[in-house]
Amino acid sequence: MALTINGFSISDEAVQREVERIAPEVQKQFPWFDQTALKLQAEDMAKDRFIEHRLLFEAAQNQIQDLANEAIDAEYDKIAKKHGGENKFLKTFNIAPENVPHVKQEIADDLRFQSFLDQLRQQVAEPTEEELKARYEKEEAQFKHPDQYKAAHIVFHTNEGQDPEEAKRKINDAKRRLDAGESFDAIADEDSDCPGKGGDLGWFPEGHMVEEFEKIVFKLEIGKLSDVFETPFGFHIARLDEKKVGITEPFEKVAQSIKEVIANEKRDSLFKEQLDSLKAEATIVRG
Repeated sequence: MALTINGFSISDEAVQREVERIAPEVQKQFPWFDQTALKLQAEDMAKDRFIEHRLLFEAAQNQIQDLANEAIDAEYDKIAKKHGGENKFLKTFNIAPENVPHVKQEIADDLRFQSFLDQLRQQVAEPTEEELKARYEKEEAQFKHPDQYKAAHIVFHTNEGQDPEEAKRKINDAKRRLDAGESFDAIADEDSDCPGKGGDLGWFPEGHMVEEFEKIVFKLEIGKLSDVFETPFGFHIARLDEKKVGITEPFEKVAQSIKEVIANEKRDSLFKEQLDSLKAEATIVRG
């Protein structure tokens, strides 16, 4: 059964073509859905898009009556020129000359639609400086670069079937050797399951390592060694070598991006209000 909006029908074939088009988007948005649920979700989303487009289209035709013929002809000429001139345009799209008025009518409908959308967008007030600063203060954490850490470790793995008791014996032996004054770098290179460069892990941002590792390492003083600790990868002894505190981007640098976000939110809200109003007055039969 076809989808019907105020008496205008959308065929099942058209809905299915839209379902196929948006399938990757739906899969990405709902990765936990099985195939049946994904198909149903895609069908609902496809129908919603047809409904919203049709209602906005009808509103545009009702509200924008006057449209100069010159504007329609200019747009027709622009499209024809883009395709190599009128003759080539008509031939490419298999349009008979007597159907040109129908093409121009479609162009007029599209111009009304675009004009209507532009008028809606223009109703959105520019975000004020106060709004921008309030959003910056509220979401300041989003504009902070994470702290960066440089660390090294000695590790004996348990995450790939290694004997945990053997790994624990080796890490405790490494701890005794360190306490006796042996070189951390030498033990890391000679005995650790992560040899090379003295166990150096390089620079990494907060949130990059597993929680159990960061919980220990981030509390160390520069140059100090941790006690033996365990993570899902195995048993470690770590050393914090350097730290860079992440900076917060100044308001002036991010104000434009904040402005765009708020403006988009306002536009989305306005369009939702418009669509909710149109849907309340519409007769919709979802096939």
